[in-house]
Amino acid sequence: MPIPHDLEAFRKNYLVVGLTNDQLKDLAGLAELRRFIARDHLITAGQKSADMFIILDGRVNVLMPDGDKLAEIGPGAVLGEVALLDSGPRSANAVCIGSVEVAYFDANALRGYLNTHRDLGFVVLINLARVICGRLRDANSKIDTLMDQTEIWKNAL
Repeated sequence: MPIPHDLEAFRKNYLVVGLTNDQLKDLAGLAELRRFIARDHLITAGQKSADMFIILDGRVNVLMPDGDKLAEIGPGAVLGEVALLDSGPRSANAVCIGSVEVAYFDANALRGYLNTHRDLGFVVLINLARVICGRLRDANSKIDTLMDQTEIWKNAL
Protein backbone atom coordinates (compact mmCIF):
# COMPACT_ATOMS: atom_id res chain seq x y z
CA MET A 1 0.00 0.00 0.00
CA PRO A 2 1.49 3.41 -0.92
CA ILE A 3 2.20 5.88 1.86
CA PRO A 4 -0.55 8.43 2.52
CA HIS A 5 -0.74 11.60 0.44
CA ASP A 6 -0.18 13.59 3.64
CA LEU A 7 3.61 13.65 3.49
CA GLU A 8 4.18 15.57 6.74
CA ALA A 9 5.42 12.54 8.68
CA PHE A 10 7.62 11.51 5.75
CA ARG A 11 8.96 15.06 5.45
CA LYS A 12 10.38 14.83 9.01
CA ASN A 13 13.24 12.46 8.12
CA TYR A 14 16.73 13.79 7.53
CA LEU A 15 17.18 12.09 4.15
CA VAL A 16 14.78 14.46 2.37
CA VAL A 17 16.21 17.78 3.60
CA GLY A 18 16.77 19.98 0.56
CA LEU A 19 14.49 18.09 -1.82
CA THR A 20 11.82 19.94 -3.77
CA ASN A 21 8.17 19.05 -3.17
CA ASP A 22 8.10 17.15 -6.49
CA GLN A 23 11.24 15.20 -5.58
CA LEU A 24 9.79 14.45 -2.15
CA LYS A 25 6.60 13.09 -3.73
CA ASP A 26 8.58 11.00 -6.22
CA LEU A 27 10.73 9.49 -3.48
CA ALA A 28 7.72 8.84 -1.26
CA GLY A 29 6.09 7.13 -4.24
CA LEU A 30 8.74 4.40 -4.03
CA ALA A 31 7.74 3.58 -0.47
CA GLU A 32 5.19 1.09 0.72
CA LEU A 33 3.22 1.74 3.90
CA ARG A 34 3.68 -1.08 6.39
CA ARG A 35 2.09 -1.48 9.80
CA PHE A 36 3.45 -3.37 12.77
CA ILE A 37 2.32 -4.14 16.31
CA ALA A 38 4.12 -4.21 19.66
CA ARG A 39 7.10 -6.58 19.81
CA ASP A 40 7.30 -6.99 16.02
CA HIS A 41 10.85 -6.84 14.70
CA LEU A 42 11.42 -4.35 11.88
CA ILE A 43 15.05 -5.41 11.74
CA THR A 44 16.86 -8.39 13.26
CA ALA A 45 20.59 -8.30 14.00
CA GLY A 46 22.57 -10.46 11.57
CA GLN A 47 19.83 -10.29 8.94
CA LYS A 48 21.07 -9.99 5.35
CA SER A 49 18.79 -7.24 4.12
CA ALA A 50 19.49 -3.72 2.90
CA ASP A 51 15.89 -2.49 2.86
CA MET A 52 15.26 0.82 4.61
CA PHE A 53 12.47 2.09 6.85
CA ILE A 54 11.32 5.57 7.83
CA ILE A 55 9.13 5.68 10.91
CA LEU A 56 5.94 7.61 10.22
CA ASP A 57 4.09 6.88 13.47
CA GLY A 58 4.91 5.04 16.69
CA ARG A 59 8.07 4.22 18.65
CA VAL A 60 10.81 1.62 18.14
CA ASN A 61 13.57 0.37 20.43
CA VAL A 62 16.97 -0.15 18.84
CA LEU A 63 18.71 -2.95 20.73
CA MET A 64 22.10 -4.61 20.46
CA PRO A 65 22.01 -8.39 19.98
CA ASP A 66 22.76 -8.82 23.72
CA GLY A 67 19.69 -6.71 24.58
CA ASP A 68 21.45 -3.43 25.44
CA LYS A 69 19.25 -0.52 24.41
CA LEU A 70 20.92 1.93 22.04
CA ALA A 71 17.96 4.22 21.46
CA GLU A 72 14.23 4.72 21.38
CA ILE A 73 13.22 6.37 18.12
CA GLY A 74 10.02 7.70 16.60
CA PRO A 75 8.55 9.59 13.65
CA GLY A 76 11.13 10.81 11.18
CA ALA A 77 13.78 8.27 12.24
CA VAL A 78 15.47 6.22 9.54
CA LEU A 79 16.37 2.55 9.99
CA GLY A 80 18.55 0.43 7.74
CA GLU A 81 20.44 3.22 6.01
CA VAL A 82 23.87 1.74 6.78
CA ALA A 83 22.96 -1.65 5.28
CA LEU A 84 21.53 0.21 2.29
CA LEU A 85 25.01 1.62 1.70
CA ASP A 86 27.26 -1.32 2.51
CA SER A 87 24.98 -4.39 2.12
CA GLY A 88 26.40 -5.75 5.37
CA PRO A 89 24.35 -7.71 7.89
CA ARG A 90 22.16 -5.78 10.30
CA SER A 91 24.03 -4.73 13.43
CA ALA A 92 21.08 -4.26 15.80
CA ASN A 93 17.47 -5.22 16.41
CA ALA A 94 14.64 -2.74 15.87
CA VAL A 95 11.60 -3.75 17.92
CA CYS A 96 8.23 -1.99 17.91
CA ILE A 97 7.10 -0.62 21.27
CA GLY A 98 3.46 -0.33 20.19
CA SER A 99 1.69 0.21 16.88
CA VAL A 100 4.12 1.47 14.27
CA GLU A 101 3.70 2.69 10.70
CA VAL A 102 6.70 2.90 8.41
CA ALA A 103 7.55 3.86 4.88
CA TYR A 104 9.31 0.73 3.61
CA PHE A 105 11.86 1.02 0.81
CA ASP A 106 13.06 -2.00 -1.13
CA ALA A 107 16.85 -1.57 -1.34
CA ASN A 108 17.20 -2.49 -5.01
CA ALA A 109 14.38 -0.20 -6.11
CA LEU A 110 15.70 2.70 -4.02
CA ARG A 111 19.29 2.26 -5.22
CA GLY A 112 18.12 2.13 -8.82
CA TYR A 113 16.02 5.26 -8.38
CA LEU A 114 18.85 7.20 -6.73
CA ASN A 115 21.15 6.16 -9.57
CA THR A 116 18.78 7.22 -12.35
CA HIS A 117 17.74 10.46 -10.61
CA ARG A 118 21.20 11.72 -9.78
CA ASP A 119 20.23 15.20 -8.54
CA LEU A 120 17.86 13.70 -5.99
CA GLY A 121 20.28 10.86 -5.25
CA PHE A 122 23.10 13.30 -4.54
CA VAL A 123 21.01 15.22 -2.00
CA VAL A 124 19.86 12.03 -0.25
CA LEU A 125 23.39 10.58 -0.09
CA ILE A 126 24.87 13.86 1.20
CA ASN A 127 22.21 13.96 3.92
CA LEU A 128 23.01 10.36 4.79
CA ALA A 129 26.76 11.06 4.86
CA ARG A 130 26.26 14.01 7.22
CA VAL A 131 24.31 11.90 9.69
CA ILE A 132 26.74 8.99 9.54
CA CYS A 133 29.67 11.39 10.04
CA GLY A 134 27.90 12.84 13.07
CA ARG A 135 27.41 9.36 14.49
CA LEU A 136 31.09 8.55 13.88
CA ARG A 137 32.17 11.73 15.67
CA ASP A 138 29.89 10.86 18.59
CA ALA A 139 31.26 7.31 18.72
CA ASN A 140 34.84 8.63 18.66
CA SER A 141 34.05 10.94 21.55
CA LYS A 142 32.55 8.08 23.57
CA ILE A 143 35.54 5.85 22.83
CA ASP A 144 37.87 8.65 23.95
CA THR A 145 35.92 9.04 27.20
CA LEU A 146 36.07 5.30 27.84
CA MET A 147 39.80 5.24 27.10
CA ASP A 148 40.34 8.09 29.57
CA GLN A 149 38.40 6.16 32.22
CA THR A 150 40.51 3.02 31.71
CA GLU A 151 43.67 5.12 32.14
CA ILE A 152 42.37 6.42 35.49
CA TRP A 153 41.71 2.89 36.71
CA LYS A 154 45.00 1.55 35.36
CA ASN A 155 46.92 4.17 37.34
CA ALA A 156 44.82 3.46 40.46
CA LEU A 157 46.02 -0.15 40.68
